[in-house]
Amino acid sequence: MDLNLLLVFQCLMNERSVTKAANALFLTQGAVSASLRKLRVVFNDELFTRGSHGMAPTHRALEIAPQISEALKSISALVTSEQDFDPTRSSRVFRIALSDDLENMLAKRMIRRADEQGWTISFSFYQTNSYLWPQSMVEHGADLAICSSPKFLSTMHKSQVLFSASYICVYDKETTQFSTPMSKQEYLHARHGRVSFDGLRGFVDELFDAERLQRKVKASFTHFSGAINAIIGSPLVLTMPDYAAHSFVECNSRLAVSPVPLRVPSFVVSMIWDINKEHDEESRWLRRFVLELTDQVNGPSGFGTTQEGVLFR
Repeated sequence: MDLNLLLVFQCLMNERSVTKAANALFLTQGAVSASLRKLRVVFNDELFTRGSHGMAPTHRALEIAPQISEALKSISALVTSEQDFDPTRSSRVFRIALSDDLENMLAKRMIRRADEQGWTISFSFYQTNSYLWPQSMVEHGADLAICSSPKFLSTMHKSQVLFSASYICVYDKETTQFSTPMSKQEYLHARHGRVSFDGLRGFVDELFDAERLQRKVKASFTHFSGAINAIIGSPLVLTMPDYAAHSFVECNSRLAVSPVPLRVPSFVVSMIWDINKEHDEESRWLRRFVLELTDQVNGPSGFGTTQEGVLFR
């Protein structure tokens, strides 16, 4: 396969626009469209479809995005020199903006690895989300933003898919007894905790609308950490990203997980950085470090999506 096709795929995944992808790759729109046609033949899938918010990736595109990203990373490593940055001789503070579900999973991994390796670097973590990451990068001077399906990507920033994920149920097994796995009827009639950007409505509410039912929401939250603390000792069910749920369960034996007994979407988690830092040694080292840690998420012992945990791709 022409490797340029993979570059076009990754750029379309990041930009969600033929026009923006063409600008980023210094190609014509016609050339990008032609490459997309070839990609559709190769993968026997539409890959990207036009929608109200640009070119939306299909479920097949979301599945292959991490593998394509990893392949391009490996090729890049063959033609670039080794990093000169030495984390054992630096007092650099890396600033990372990310949502609290990702912070719960990644921050402890980063700190643990730095401690194991005797690195003298440190980290500062800032809260953001898929909508507010540009503001977080400006306000905090973040070296990286990490979030799910980031909005407002432009040619001023570069991004890379880290892994794909979906959703799973988590609950206090000492307070509430569900079937294993949780049945559709149990899920539909349970009391729920809602986690959403504005605390008012989330995608799970739309799933209930499709069933012509109203979700029984006992409490709404804007952060997963607060929601997890609230369900301990309560009968509430949370629906959250699978990697976050497994990470929380690791820390509390009272918690249990179950596949969502409805069709739920998949999504990708990406890291984003300022294009001016593309060749900065310290920034490149940080990106490689994050890639190494998140490679495990899609591995056999990681928290990535599995056939058991995802009912819809």
